[in-house]
Amino acid sequence: MALKFPRYVLSGTAFPGHSAADLVAEARALDLDAIDLVIAPGGQVDPSEAIDLIEVTVDCADAGVRVVMVTTDLTSPFDDHAEDIHRGCQEARVPYIRYGAWSRLDGASYLDSLQAARAGLRGLETLCRRHNLRALVRQLPGSLQEQSGHAADMLHGRLPGYVGMCLAPGDFGPVALEAWRLDLDALDEHVQALSIANSTIESGPDGWSRTPAILTDGLTDWPQVLAEVSRRELEVFAILEGGYIGRLSGGDDSSPPPDPRKLFRDDLHLVRQQLGTRPVRRKPNKPRRWYRPL
Repeated sequence: MALKFPRYVLSGTAFPGHSAADLVAEARALDLDAIDLVIAPGGQVDPSEAIDLIEVTVDCADAGVRVVMVTTDLTSPFDDHAEDIHRGCQEARVPYIRYGAWSRLDGASYLDSLQAARAGLRGLETLCRRHNLRALVRQLPGSLQEQSGHAADMLHGRLPGYVGMCLAPGDFGPVALEAWRLDLDALDEHVQALSIANSTIESGPDGWSRTPAILTDGLTDWPQVLAEVSRRELEVFAILEGGYIGRLSGGDDSSPPPDPRKLFRDDLHLVRQQLGTRPVRRKPNKPRRWYRPL
């Protein structure tokens, strides 16, 4: 039997420095019932408290919002609190965990860095299998997994039922349709989620900078991106993490955009037109069968 999973998830990455209660309030105001908590310094949950994640999820559920994912900066099973975070997710019945950025090692070749990243991901997959979780590798600027070909190398040999890919077309400038098709071809069945965010890139005295922006600003052709996902009938869910949303609750930015909640609703409407509202169907994980050779 297929498992039903929410099509849209509001991420805590859009609310740095805010509590889980703040994120729940924004989700309810935006008519969403699923959230992603950030378990990292400055996130909604401190890594040292992840073992008690069930307390946070119960409070969220009492408010009518389900915690379906956590975002972490983990890249190795030996990172601080890695075991506690996975165990906390299992006990709190949080099905998805999203990992951080694998970087090129200082003084190491690309191949050596890739092998180290694959070893780290292999160890994290072991934790997922032990705690019956599903993992997502985030496509992040400046990371080894930024390019889809490199991400495919990292994911080689990993079971899609346990480790998937979260693509982020809005973080990498204009997306040509053919390049987007190649990304989807390279990662194939590992593609399980889309990071819905956009940004404008400007050059200044300190170099290039990114500013969160609405989806219709033209930087990335989101209708084209989403149409290709729909054409392929991919079972993906959307992680909503537009950075301007966090300004609803205040923040350090002195010039917030007008009525950001309305802007976000417009973005959500654009995505829903293409992806629909039907829940995502996931097949339950089954133990791998091992056969004794004849």
